[in-house]
Amino acid sequence: MTSFARLPPELLCRIFELLSDPSTISALTLTSRLCHSIWLTHSHRIAANITPRIIPHLIYAEKLATAQEDDEAYLPRNPPSRQRPRHLQVLSRLRRLLRNAHLASLVCDSWARDSLFRHSPYPPNENLLPNTSEPPDFRPVFYSLWILALMSQRQSTTALRGCTQHELSQLNELTRFISYSRDDLEDPATFRDVRDAGLDFRDDMWAEVCDEVEYECYQLSMVM
Repeated sequence: MTSFARLPPELLCRIFELLSDPSTISALTLTSRLCHSIWLTHSHRIAANITPRIIPHLIYAEKLATAQEDDEAYLPRNPPSRQRPRHLQVLSRLRRLLRNAHLASLVCDSWARDSLFRHSPYPPNENLLPNTSEPPDFRPVFYSLWILALMSQRQSTTALRGCTQHELSQLNELTRFISYSRDDLEDPATFRDVRDAGLDFRDDMWAEVCDEVEYECYQLSMVM
């Protein structure tokens, strides 16, 4: 039987690529010098093959992660320092992508349920909802709104004015849902989970982006 240490690097990379949890990846790197070396050498390639499998709407997710990293680079608590090793940056990025994807799912599942209840003739009881096709996936809209919230006002205004009418309408529907829920965040379990994970819709940046989206929708309605 071929020993683990004699496996070709391509096969060891494939083993890493079958994982999806950063903590499991870290644990595997500690099992042997060979695995540690494989991760140090091929971490970027491995992550590039993992993320499309575990992160829905990866293009939007990557844009958000980049916007967050750029925003954090200017925070006073993050002074310029020696850049971390690349393999640690890859793990940090993967953790960020997974966290954001989890938050997006929590918020958008709640948004989808709220939309069904508001537009359904049935009482607000999940067991009484009609059997319909799966509701649309709102996660790209949420990613886009989160990116806008991280922008400067000039950047976000420019981005919003470049949106199609349909895109602006979806953003406006989400901001209404967030604004409507802001005063009731202590009650729904979904929003407690979101807040506990580090995303608080009561922050000023969310109020500002919601107001800006509403204003741009109003401006659009005036010219139509």
